[in-house]
Amino acid sequence: MPHPAAPRRAELAAVVLTFVASACTSTRAAPAASPDAAVPVRTAPVERGALASPIRAAGTVHPKDERALSFKVGGLVSRVMVEVGDRVRAGQVLAALDSTEVAAGADQAREGLRKAERDRERVRALAEADVAPRAAAEDADTAARVARAGLLAAEFNLRRTVLVAPDDGWVDERMVEAGEVVAPGQAVLRVSGRGRGFVVRAALADRDALGLRPGQPARVTVDARPGAPLGGKVSEIARSASRSTGTYQVEVQLDPAAARDLLGGLSAKVEIARELEVPAAVPLAAVVDADGARGAVFAVEEGKARRLPVRIASLQGERVLLAEPLPGVSRVITEGAAQLADGAQVRPVP
Repeated sequence: MPHPAAPRRAELAAVVLTFVASACTSTRAAPAASPDAAVPVRTAPVERGALASPIRAAGTVHPKDERALSFKVGGLVSRVMVEVGDRVRAGQVLAALDSTEVAAGADQAREGLRKAERDRERVRALAEADVAPRAAAEDADTAARVARAGLLAAEFNLRRTVLVAPDDGWVDERMVEAGEVVAPGQAVLRVSGRGRGFVVRAALADRDALGLRPGQPARVTVDARPGAPLGGKVSEIARSASRSTGTYQVEVQLDPAAARDLLGGLSAKVEIARELEVPAAVPLAAVVDADGARGAVFAVEEGKARRLPVRIASLQGERVLLAEPLPGVSRVITEGAAQLADGAQVRPVP
């Protein structure tokens, strides 16, 4: 008589065999592994020759003429007739010293000249009568000329006890008040002139300043008016670097008609037109593995990515200027370059 558990074992064995057979059938039906698919990439042209490479820098607006006015002689300030911000006209009196002392010196020199001229005439008459030696007449003549020169100097100093505006403009700073005593050459007022308009002064690195020439066109955007750029041109270029920063100061003369109502000290952005002869230039997105002046780009060669080491000269916005040409390469990979390895299969897409 068969064992009661035998039918159950037979049924279980049948189920296991059916599952194994099904698994084998499923394995045989699975498709074979496909080779690596080509990576879709986009390319961009390599630029060569003369490329537009504008110089961009931050600067400050200034009147072309800025002067610190002072008295030639020292003395007591009697009047200051202007305030900060006042408009002034050329020749307008701005401040004056008490001229009592200087005027007295001029009177003394004038009287000294009169005495010297009388002595000269008297000694000259005696010399002609052979009563006085000729040398005495010559000495008297020299004394008269010295006295005249002293009077000219005294009168010049007397005229310089009054400060006048050298040009149409405005007062930027007032440093003294009436009643103060000032020394010769001590700044009394700081004024700006309108005669030669406004300029923007900016500091450039040596690589930007080298090769710059006066007269090159520039565009200036004042930060307070970002939507109204101003025309200009390079007017001055420093011939030596600043000792503190190592940069070169460049001055851009603004178009006088468009810059009439500017203020000194405004912040501005300067863009100076320039062209550079470069061996090659590529988009910034094309450069991978950048480390200082070294990096790499990928070119498409027979459907594969070819890695090319490059030396970086400088960055110009979204463009990288290379120090060496890329011979035989007209396009480089931009989108997808960061995921590539040398020899990878690629597929350029529009």
